[in-house]
Amino acid sequence: MLIFTKYLDEDKSVSLTCYIQEPSQELPCYAKKPAVLVLPGGAYLFTSDREAEPVALAYAAKGFQAFVLRYSTAKRAEGLKPLHEASKAIGLIRQNAKEWHVIADNIITCGFSAGGHLSAWVGLCGENKPNGMVLCYPALEFAYEEVKEGERGNPILTALLGKNYDKTAVESLNLAQYVGENSVPMFCWSTAEDVLTKAAPVLNFAKAYADFSRPFELHLYQWGEHGLVLGDYTTANGRKSMVEPRIQSWVDMSVEWFHRNFGEPLIEDKPHVIIPGLVPSMD
Repeated sequence: MLIFTKYLDEDKSVSLTCYIQEPSQELPCYAKKPAVLVLPGGAYLFTSDREAEPVALAYAAKGFQAFVLRYSTAKRAEGLKPLHEASKAIGLIRQNAKEWHVIADNIITCGFSAGGHLSAWVGLCGENKPNGMVLCYPALEFAYEEVKEGERGNPILTALLGKNYDKTAVESLNLAQYVGENSVPMFCWSTAEDVLTKAAPVLNFAKAYADFSRPFELHLYQWGEHGLVLGDYTTANGRKSMVEPRIQSWVDMSVEWFHRNFGEPLIEDKPHVIIPGLVPSMD
């Protein structure tokens, strides 16, 4: 696997880390792979390590070329920069599809919490849209509360909109309104116990997909706190509450959802040819 980083801005604050599996003579039918762009969460104030490389490697193990975008956060995010950066990253992956062994029309985003918002945002509103999106406990709605003079306001909204945001600007970040007849397929999971990204906005978003008869799959688990990521010890950071066996299958389910929407990998009924003295051939 080749691992390298591309920078999307001059001061190298926005990076795209690429996890590229090179073609193998033993796997000629799977030389080009679908791609997943991982968008970590962090309330648009930082990007979480827990929701970055572990997720990319989980998808790589399932046959995806994987990418992690460290987009602008905190003060750098003002002006809706994360949306434009996610769009730029998708465009860059498509432009380099041949070199990076990617199927150009098989690119999905996978985002967590605020990264889930970004995943849906670029999927619905981006100049370069993915072909599908995976949303993990996504933040899909923001409530406006008037900020009085001297108050700091909601730090997430301040990061994206600046200090003097108004109700119209906040409501523009609520994503169900952008779902339409051409919205890309969507896979989403969350938990009813999540107090940060609550179930109601997730259900509202899924309803918008249902209203427009767009392809979607939704898993709303009864148990589990915010930030479960893979739900196992690898992303639990030593916290027992972050290990939740019931949600651990979401990567497998999202891969199955992907293949049902975009096509199964090529599998042919070929004989297993063994040449004496050589490595077995699958040709």
